[in-house]
Amino acid sequence: MNHPIMRLVGAASLLLVLAGCAVNEPSARSGAPRATGGYIDRAEAVSDSTATRRKPAEERPGLGTTLGGEIHDASEATRFYRRLETTPDAVASFHYNDDEGAKLMAGLAGSPRKHSGAFELISHKLEVTVEPRSWRSSAYDHYEANGQIFVIGSPGDSYRLRLRNLTSNRLEVVVSVDGLDVLDGQPAAVRKPGYVIAANSSMTLEGMKAKGTLRELVFSTVAASRAATAFGESGARNVGVIGVAAYGEDEIARRRANVEESYIRDGARAFRN
Repeated sequence: MNHPIMRLVGAASLLLVLAGCAVNEPSARSGAPRATGGYIDRAEAVSDSTATRRKPAEERPGLGTTLGGEIHDASEATRFYRRLETTPDAVASFHYNDDEGAKLMAGLAGSPRKHSGAFELISHKLEVTVEPRSWRSSAYDHYEANGQIFVIGSPGDSYRLRLRNLTSNRLEVVVSVDGLDVLDGQPAAVRKPGYVIAANSSMTLEGMKAKGTLRELVFSTVAASRAATAFGESGARNVGVIGVAAYGEDEIARRRANVEESYIRDGARAFRN
């Protein structure tokens, strides 16, 4: 279907994109923490769980994402033809935290293994790398446990997402950080427009837009995160997760549009008289 204009992140020899892990096709997979041993009173466990969910943002440990300084926006408009207008081909997410928090979360999910570099967020479709914006630094390490990814961030670091399209066709990716859409800084939804990644190419998502300005993604405290400061405790509940909804393109619709445009251009006149 003919989808409204998307955004394409471009650089001379690079088309930009984005990502996350724990793949669900088409709905996201949830990983419920498991008990690791010992005994606990069930009523006490429920009470403790409720208290944890209601803990104020300023009392919560671990990392969130705040918005840093303004950066140049190299994106430009393009058109993408989604196969299904509001239903992604796949939805995936991964978590991030400081080393202690990421290791704990990974241990609750299963038997964690530590890796460096990129990880395949959507099998055979999308690879993701979380890296510092400093050119001299390598990608952040991550834990993998039971198919889930937990990236190890560093407080105060400005970071970016490198997304690699593993397919031979274009992909549109709708990306969220802490439950907020990276294109407008507002609550995310899979139906929103996204970034377009060229076939067999990579894109780098440099930051998040807020009020029309592209700003750096910076690892912060939960209380200082964009989600908490802009949307209060309800926003803070989504801190620590990065998500991607991926759309495949309707190649027939794209070719038809190109043919129609060719006929229009063929009839163009250099002089009206």
